Amino acid sequence: LFIPYTYNGSKLAAKIQSQLSKDLGLNLNLSNNFSYNLFPKPNFVFKEIEFINEEKKFADINEMKTYVSFKNLFSIDKIDVENIVLNNTNFNLNKNNYKFFNNLLNKNFSNFDFKIDNSKIIFKNIENDVLFINKINQLRYFFDLKDKKNTLTINNEIFNIPYTVELKDYPDKKKIISKINF
Repeated sequence: LFIPYTYNGSKLAAKIQSQLSKDLGLNLNLSNNFSYNLFPKPNFVFKEIEFINEEKKFADINEMKTYVSFKNLFSIDKIDVENIVLNNTNFNLNKNNYKFFNNLLNKNFSNFDFKIDNSKIIFKNIENDVLFINKINQLRYFFDLKDKKNTLTINNEIFNIPYTVELKDYPDKKKIISKINF
């Protein structure tokens, strides 16, 4: 159970970066410093991560938990990420990078969930002025086994008004169905 403490930090960071880049198109700069937790599921916690989108810094991630499969925990080369949770993240959103959240819906979430908790989306105009801030209480991308579709659920606040959103991607019909509740 203590084997993950002996891992080469740069090799582990590179393995996780590679998998997240391949599966989700996430370009992260992970540090070699991480902590390991066994409970409730084996996970690695990375701090102060830069998220790069289209060659520019897109978000500051305070903490990222990557939950891994217990069966492959003993081999760094076979580690598979099962769930990802970003916590206390500030996304800088403008007209050049707003498609990021929509493009995530087209990724394959049948193997893992992707969550963002206690974060903010800062909307900016062309002059880089802040227009408004959207508080993310919880945002979750996952594969809905019942509908067999990628799903996005959002529990947010904007201007202190709570709202929820549910999006389902139907690529065979080439449409996205959404439910919004203010």
